[in-house]
Amino acid sequence: MPDQPATPAPAPAVPAPSSAPDLLPDLAASPIRPAVEVQQSHWRERLERLLSFMAAIGSLVLIGSISMEAFSGQAFIQDSVYARIQLWICVYFLVDVSLLLLLGSRKRSYVIGHFLLILLSIPYLSLIDYFSLTFSQEIQYLLKFLPILRGGVALIVLVKMVVSNKLTGLLVAYLICFFSLFYFQTLIFYVFEKGVNPLVTNYDDALWWASLTVTTLGSNIVPVTVLGKISTVFLAVIGLTVFPIFTVYITSLVQRMNQR
Repeated sequence: MPDQPATPAPAPAVPAPSSAPDLLPDLAASPIRPAVEVQQSHWRERLERLLSFMAAIGSLVLIGSISMEAFSGQAFIQDSVYARIQLWICVYFLVDVSLLLLLGSRKRSYVIGHFLLILLSIPYLSLIDYFSLTFSQEIQYLLKFLPILRGGVALIVLVKMVVSNKLTGLLVAYLICFFSLFYFQTLIFYVFEKGVNPLVTNYDDALWWASLTVTTLGSNIVPVTVLGKISTVFLAVIGLTVFPIFTVYITSLVQRMNQR
């Protein structure tokens, strides 16, 4: 048989070059990425503090202007100073919400979680005036308090950020809610009962009524208007729900002091 040509030996396998991800460091495991995320979180928290502080200042401005209108007898004047101030502060509230929405990663969750806050930021009085809508004086006056509540929420958020103790922060938040609602109810009662109720001649009468109502002692001043009656019931409910919270806080504080 003729000699067959020898089969050439296979060439030695050349190792494939390492892929680029193998040569590069694992960025996910690198400490650089967590550091950047922490820095972004701190920056966002500082921005949120600043925005909440400015919103709280805006709310105080609104409280001052609505109080001046109530005490001067100009609560129902169209195109008042309060209405003009409220428009620009509401614009700031909407910019505040929009900015945090753009910076957030979970935009849908943010909108759902802050939907009520967005509703409180809308300048309803300006929209009513722009579209020439007709509402009763009672409804228009109550709508004035919505942006103020929006600023109150910002103040509560700011308190929770600043106060390290959760229990103390919760107490401060409840105190802010309590005194804010108490003061708003006195304004509403004074505006609608004065001139109609002979027992309400000045703001001191409204303050006396509110003090006795919130403590559930009962006042000699009986409301005659619909909003006055609603305010009476609402203020009594506030007193029944808030005062036990103070008792719980004081009890918890005493227990912690005894443990030390």
